[in-house]
Amino acid sequence: MKAAAHQGLWSKTGLFLSMNSAQLARVGELMQLRKLEPGQLLFTEGEACTGFFVVLEGQIRLYRAAPKAGGETTLNVVRSGSSFAEAAMFSGSIFPATAEALEATLLAFFPKDPFLTLLRKDPDLSFKIMEGLSTWHHRLTFQVQQLSGNDGAGRLRRWIEETAKNAPTATFHLKVTKKILAAQLGMAPETLSRLLKQLREQGVIEVTGDLIRLL
Repeated sequence: MKAAAHQGLWSKTGLFLSMNSAQLARVGELMQLRKLEPGQLLFTEGEACTGFFVVLEGQIRLYRAAPKAGGETTLNVVRSGSSFAEAAMFSGSIFPATAEALEATLLAFFPKDPFLTLLRKDPDLSFKIMEGLSTWHHRLTFQVQQLSGNDGAGRLRRWIEETAKNAPTATFHLKVTKKILAAQLGMAPETLSRLLKQLREQGVIEVTGDLIRLL
């Protein structure tokens, strides 16, 4: 499969939004496809960074070991159209977390050395990358402000509304465990279960197994 077959997906990532067609074509020549099965690890915490990724299909969970608790801390769940590991690549350091496929996942991989070489040869392309990173940073700051302005119930309801908005019938499957979703929303799993129960009792949502419908 060629890069052009998936350009409509990876080129929409914030990192590439400011690029013109010629620049996207040069970047696309570096792109490699990676396929992962559910539960398969892409890289582990502490490995040398070899490049960055864009999720084309599926979901990737980024997590770190929590030695004191003897478990794991979920940092993020990366979905289709989003990139990850750029910071590790630009800093020339290690992967700071472990990446695991939550389902069958297709990734666009951009290898570190060829990508950085391309940026050094094309200053305008470097500025486009900086512009994309700046836009992403502003968007992330806005999201953090929104999250900090809501309590747990508000964060959960907003997540349900945003997820349902992208579903044809306002019905969607919960593709991650409640433990992972709770970590994403900044609450304990027990709190998430209690809030979901409250929303059911209030007639806001209907839950059947892992299927959630916004009423």
